This record gives sequence, structure tokens and C-alpha cells, in this order.
Amino acid sequence: MTENLQIAIIAINKWFYFAMNYKTILHNWTSVSGEYRSEYIPDFLVEAKWTCNLDHMLSKWNVATQSRNPSAYLIDFYAELDNANRIALLEWLMANYNGEKQIL
Repeated sequence: MTENLQIAIIAINKWFYFAMNYKTILHNWTSVSGEYRSEYIPDFLVEAKWTCNLDHMLSKWNVATQSRNPSAYLIDFYAELDNANRIALLEWLMANYNGEKQIL
């Protein structure tokens, strides 16, 4: 097995377990319209280094969760992101999530 293949296997496995186990937190913020908001949202929405504001990313998350299929939320969210924000999500995941069952 090549080193690149090992890295890919580890990353895909990490993604899978993260998608099934991301943490939600109570987050308070002021929206771009000046409205005070308080909501339980995934921690990565608050912490990743997005290229746009939290309200925009949260609207993408809300669209992704409309399916009412929790197994697909993260996949649907990822599909809505541009490449820069996909990288931001993946960088956050690789740096902050370590709850996966080790495969290698």
C-alpha cells in the first residue's frame, strides 16, 4: 500500500466517523442583520475558517438538513460549498476531530 493510499484511507475513515458524530454546541451571536441569535449548531460551523459569515454558512447547513436524513447532512452541506470552504471544512476536521475508529 502506498503512502498516499494510506493517507486517503485515514482521511476518508475520519470523514465518515465525523459525519456520524459531529458535536453540536449552544452558540450565541449577532446576525449580519443585527439580530441576537442563540441556537444549537455543529461546532465546526462556528470554528472553521470560512470565507463568509456564519449566517451564510448556517443557511447552507439548514438547507442540508431539510432531508431529515442525518446520515446525509454533512454530505449535502459539503456539496453546497465552494472549493475554498470545502478546504476550510476539511482542514478543520483534520485538525480537530479524533473520534474515529482507527482503521490503520
